Amino acid sequence: MTYTLDWQAYTKLARQTVAEGAVLLQNDGVLPLQPATTVAVFGRNQFNYYKSGTGSGGMVNVTNVVSPLDMLREDVTLNTDVLKAYENWLEDHPFDQGEGWAAEPWSQEEMPLDATLVQQAALDSDVALIMIGRTAGEDRDNTADPGSYFLTETEQEMLRLVTTHFKQTVVVLNVGNIIDMRWVEETAPSAVLYAWQGGMEGGTGLSDLLLGRISPSGKLPDTIVRSLDDYPSTPHFGHADHALYQEDLYVGYRYFETFAPETVLYPFGYGLSYTSFNITTDVTMSADAWTVTATVTNTGQTSGKEVI
Repeated sequence: MTYTLDWQAYTKLARQTVAEGAVLLQNDGVLPLQPATTVAVFGRNQFNYYKSGTGSGGMVNVTNVVSPLDMLREDVTLNTDVLKAYENWLEDHPFDQGEGWAAEPWSQEEMPLDATLVQQAALDSDVALIMIGRTAGEDRDNTADPGSYFLTETEQEMLRLVTTHFKQTVVVLNVGNIIDMRWVEETAPSAVLYAWQGGMEGGTGLSDLLLGRISPSGKLPDTIVRSLDDYPSTPHFGHADHALYQEDLYVGYRYFETFAPETVLYPFGYGLSYTSFNITTDVTMSADAWTVTATVTNTGQTSGKEVI
């Protein structure tokens, strides 16, 4: 038997997976972007895209990685003044590879923004795209520190400055896990997208989302709450001898929907689309079985997929 690898089909599927797996948390209509849009991209992550976490999976060699910036150059007009400011700054602030296995920094030093640069960019651009990156890794967990689970002061200031001067802002999170999200309420960006870590085709899949070639259909695998202390596991995490499940059998979303719904920013299973759906169900019962049938109807103006 002969097996043939169709590389084009393989990369097409990877690109589709990136787009459909992303989770759109909020969108006031700024997404999808129009092709004629002028975009100012903020955050060094536009140059230092994380295709994956570290460890055994992350150290797999690939022929190339398509970054979001590569694709944005083809799809929209980029603000060259902002782009050049980052390119100049990165010459003296190269990517920090860390010290090897399980000792890589979870994030990179961010460029402090000059208010004048942001103000001018807002006059010359239609939309601001803010990219924030975090790697993840085998052999150690994130920590409750800035640059890991929390944003750094420089990242927070970047969000404050850009959302203050731009009417339309899109935050893209190139991360391997959820991070603290209190800044959403504080800065009110127009759209927030968990793009995760997209592998080789991360840039192509993300551009498909941002330009509306594919509608996001991913759903949150976690519950995102306002404070790390709202998670009942926090006081007992990392114990040397045993794991205490203080919430008993109410693990995960069960705890929050039962005891603490007021702490939730985005619930487990949450995720928006560029279109809308109507779901109707029908239940029939017999002596030994229940049959549930769901009918999903796209009621919007664009194609899309829905998770039941």
